[in-house]
Amino acid sequence: MTRIMQSASRLATFALVLSPALAQAQSGNVSAAATAMGGNYTAVARNFNAVAWNPANLGLPGNSRFSLALLSPQVGVGTGPITLKDLNDYAGVLVPAPVKEAWLQKVIDNNGQNLGGDVNVTPLALSIGRFAFSATTTMRADGDIPPAVAELLLFGNAGRTGAPQDYTLSDMRLDANATTSFGLAYGRRVPLVPIGDLAIGVTGKYMLGHAAASLRDNGSTITSNPLLIDINAPLVVTDTAEYINGTGFGLDVGATWQLGNLRTSAVVHDIFSTFAWKTDNLYYMPVQATFDQNGSSEMVDSLVPLSSAPVGLQDELRARIEDSQVTPTLALGVAWTGFRRITLAADLRQRFGEGIELGPDTQIGLGAELRLIPFIPLRAGVTTLGDGMRYSGGFGLEFGVFNLQAAGMIMAAEGRNDTGFGLTMSFGGR
Repeated sequence: MTRIMQSASRLATFALVLSPALAQAQSGNVSAAATAMGGNYTAVARNFNAVAWNPANLGLPGNSRFSLALLSPQVGVGTGPITLKDLNDYAGVLVPAPVKEAWLQKVIDNNGQNLGGDVNVTPLALSIGRFAFSATTTMRADGDIPPAVAELLLFGNAGRTGAPQDYTLSDMRLDANATTSFGLAYGRRVPLVPIGDLAIGVTGKYMLGHAAASLRDNGSTITSNPLLIDINAPLVVTDTAEYINGTGFGLDVGATWQLGNLRTSAVVHDIFSTFAWKTDNLYYMPVQATFDQNGSSEMVDSLVPLSSAPVGLQDELRARIEDSQVTPTLALGVAWTGFRRITLAADLRQRFGEGIELGPDTQIGLGAELRLIPFIPLRAGVTTLGDGMRYSGGFGLEFGVFNLQAAGMIMAAEGRNDTGFGLTMSFGGR
């Protein structure tokens, strides 16, 4: 039992260590204001924010001549359905059996314990007139620990019933990657409509892939008679000695039409992308362990060149990295400023295909900004994320050319419960 618990704990800890935090916002997002409005910013974004959200907005009136943002993080953390708060409530004490039973039932109902997400950190973003530039590093992860592992961790190999039983550790997985994207955007008004202002814009992007990893269960089992644990969950990673493991160019194309207080926008992010990971020097970790009731054991958990893997497995592992590509996303947005001191916004985002972006494919949300005090905007947003919801809020302090924006969010989606925050310090336009 002790060996089984040690092995299950080791795998769970390994997955947690690889998992960064969760924000589930627009990749490359610079703005805590956008985070506070629930990511409903396609028609609202301007100045340096237009790079990530909609380059066409740079061509409309209302942009500052110059704006600059420095070291803007958008960060979150979470796991579920057993949350970090659940674990913290019993830190240092024995978890009662009814509580463990309730936790396990949540995991079973959710088809596993989910963990992972994304973090954006932007060291520099600026705009000058109709041009804007930003550089953003993004870390993403998404994974599941199957109910069988959760049962082992909570109750041991006897399980919740107290009677030894067999387990199949299927559905254990983890995907993670880290990239940096440089974007240069340009927007321009075009006289193609008789009323209102129409602007179009493009963002050219260059992406660096720093690291990618993928783990899948490959038939792990635990039997009770005879007592035997056989873990098989190979992990594949890009070259750990290299800082750049992928490169490529991409393009966003957007348009915005503004008529009085109404603004409508449409953007296709990554309408094309040449980004690809280098797969000629991959590594893999077998993550294999066997223990039997006589005390004999064997464990392999060190990185080795992919060429050391069985021939049939090499192609499967390489394909996991190759499939982590950039896929197009359509964003539609509308904003209304017809109410005194209030801005309302709504967004629809649809990602097409699985790839480097992790999390829900579809997002629909509403956001609002209220300025009861003109230099202290209050913001809030609500967004649907697949079968879950994200609730956001925040405020700003705007004194002349200096702007400070702060945001917080809570989320319940895909079996996770998350919290997060964002901060942006900028000069000139926000």
